[in-house]
Amino acid sequence: MRIKSFYANTVEAAVALARRELGAEAMLVESRKAPLEARHLGEYEVVCAVVPEAEPAPAAAEAPSAQETRLAAELAEMRHQLDMMGKTITRSAWSGARWSAAGPEMSDWHAALMAEDMDGELVDQILGAVERRSPEGTLQNSVAAELERRIQVNAALAQTPTGGPQIAALVGPPGAGKTTTLAKLAVTCGLAARRPVRCFSIDDYRVAGAEQLRSYATILGTPFQALESVGALAQALAEQHGNALILIDTPGFGPHDIDRAADLAGFLSSRPGIGTHLVLTASMKSADLTHVAERYEIFRPSSLLFTRVDETSSFGTAFSLSVRRAKPLSFLGTGQVIPDDIDTATKARILSLIWPRTRPLAQRAA
Repeated sequence: MRIKSFYANTVEAAVALARRELGAEAMLVESRKAPLEARHLGEYEVVCAVVPEAEPAPAAAEAPSAQETRLAAELAEMRHQLDMMGKTITRSAWSGARWSAAGPEMSDWHAALMAEDMDGELVDQILGAVERRSPEGTLQNSVAAELERRIQVNAALAQTPTGGPQIAALVGPPGAGKTTTLAKLAVTCGLAARRPVRCFSIDDYRVAGAEQLRSYATILGTPFQALESVGALAQALAEQHGNALILIDTPGFGPHDIDRAADLAGFLSSRPGIGTHLVLTASMKSADLTHVAERYEIFRPSSLLFTRVDETSSFGTAFSLSVRRAKPLSFLGTGQVIPDDIDTATKARILSLIWPRTRPLAQRAA
């Protein structure tokens, strides 16, 4: 793949330069305001890429091996992703040109929101709604109102039956921080509220996968049970009574073993009253977040829970995923310290995370 940046005073002119040099098949990867050190080259920078065509296989080639078949499938998937990315960012470039024509203030707002890694189509919808609003108040207030209107939050761990236990399960890819987050929730939502807590682990996928949670439970003084099957989990839950908080830790399934999650996903998604939170890292790239969310849709998660919020300077990608999938945000992991580094997701908190860093944000209600 060949990637190169082009500079011009408009996005359209920079794209034209790219296609003149790279050819009509050049795909737009990114468009943004040029950094100060390169501003003398042009007001805008666009990054374009060209993917070379694969050579056709000989007509009399032998049947491909399993490894060759897998590699071919991965290459096809990569091409599909690049094509989708190109189409998406081309839409974003068209959007940028539209708001440039709408005037300098709207153009600046478009650039500011895009700089926070928000989805281009979402930014276009937000500014379109701002443009249609009545001219009451400032443009800044209108943008804040449109952003706030799209923020969905729900800090309830699960729907609690009258007099029954509250049951929440954390699902997500390996390394997302499910077990540490579960320990934080055990303290903040259970022990701190003087509510009995029980921790279950059905992580039989890793070697000693339940041991970390067992250690946390021992330190916290909460009952812990390691379960080896979905049937054992169903039996354990059936034995729970009272108003206890039941927290379920699950294995992290990667892209090649998500099929192993079918039984567990079927159980959690079909049992009423269980709140399933998809745990994702806020520092993931947009394409990776989208693919993980699509894989884990078999669990039918009720909420999104983002960890490592402290490790990224931009929350726009996470916000865009929440809007696209119409799933509320529940909690935010902000570090490794148990139990302190976890926040309840509120509209005010999310707005502060996605608000352009170059613009002051007036105090708004939570």
